Amino acid sequence: MKRMLLVALVALASACAPVPRPPVLSEVDAVQQGAAAKEARDLAPLAFARAEKFRKDANAAYEAGDLAGSQLLAERALAAYAHALTLARVARAETDAKSVEAELEARKAELASLDGEQTRAAAEVAALEARIKVARDAQPVAPSSPADAAREKARIAAARSLALEARMLCTAARLLLPEVPAAKADAPRPIGAPTREALVAELDEAQLIVGKLDESLAGSGPAPIDLATRARASCLSALTGMRRAMTPVTRAPGAGDALLGEISATRLFSPSRDDRGIVVTLRNVFAGEKLTPAATEQITRLGKLAAENPRFPLAVIVHQEKEPSAKEQAAVKARAEAVAAALRAANAPKVDVVLAGAASPVVDPAGSDRARNARVEIVFVTPETF
Repeated sequence: MKRMLLVALVALASACAPVPRPPVLSEVDAVQQGAAAKEARDLAPLAFARAEKFRKDANAAYEAGDLAGSQLLAERALAAYAHALTLARVARAETDAKSVEAELEARKAELASLDGEQTRAAAEVAALEARIKVARDAQPVAPSSPADAAREKARIAAARSLALEARMLCTAARLLLPEVPAAKADAPRPIGAPTREALVAELDEAQLIVGKLDESLAGSGPAPIDLATRARASCLSALTGMRRAMTPVTRAPGAGDALLGEISATRLFSPSRDDRGIVVTLRNVFAGEKLTPAATEQITRLGKLAAENPRFPLAVIVHQEKEPSAKEQAAVKARAEAVAAALRAANAPKVDVVLAGAASPVVDPAGSDRARNARVEIVFVTPETF
């Protein structure tokens, strides 16, 4: 009898024990209290409210003792929360996209303002250059005072060196001229860039001055040092104008820097830079009128670099240890053409040649190491401002 009473009491206690809460309801609560849910409440309120309804219904079903219904409603609540979170991310992405678009429009407006400022600056620079040119042309060139024989000889050498520099600079300008874009009414122009017509006229004028200088040097008069200075300045001005016209307004200059680094990275050459562009100097280039195998390999490598950088035309400058005689001129020209041919064979797009003679020595022409004056310069004419 006592045993039956004990069994009855245990059964009654079991019937009154609470039913365990399904784990999925705790998972729903954790999602509902997370940081992402707060964002979903703000950015996707309707979807979040639907998920909240499923959560409340799941809890109500559990309280009513409907475990299966509570489980099902909790699963639907989780899916609804996930949907609300997805909509919130989409809304946030759309907001970010609008912010980026607004930033882009602001940058476009800023760029347009800068373009306008550059255009105004270009006009001011052009006007200033025009005034400077008028003032310079209005003043007569004062001839140099007479000098003794030794000084006159030095002046002749200086004039010849300046004449060579003028020819090299004008050659570089002439190489760039075909690449100068024609002006467009709706296109921004680089600061201080003259028109193509003005560039052609300036280059023609510079070349006329160089021609007069050559005639003067061939005569027996005093050293035309003043004319030589003017010729070099005119050719440099023409070259600078070409570069300004070819430098894009919306991009900072630096093409020359990049090529200088590229040539240096080969560790085969020691490039330098001057008014003409990037200069690579080679020595011991010729065996008679032909290239040595080592020089052929070097020049071919430079030609390939030029092919990879087609905006840089090449000028080949052949310097001599001593001024060649009339009979030696043909051999000198043949050597120069051999260098140019090797560059073209490597697909260098544009090559021109200048015979420098002995007008630009790098060491004392009467010294023991005067052979260093015989060299070949391969100039990558820089198409933009430095």
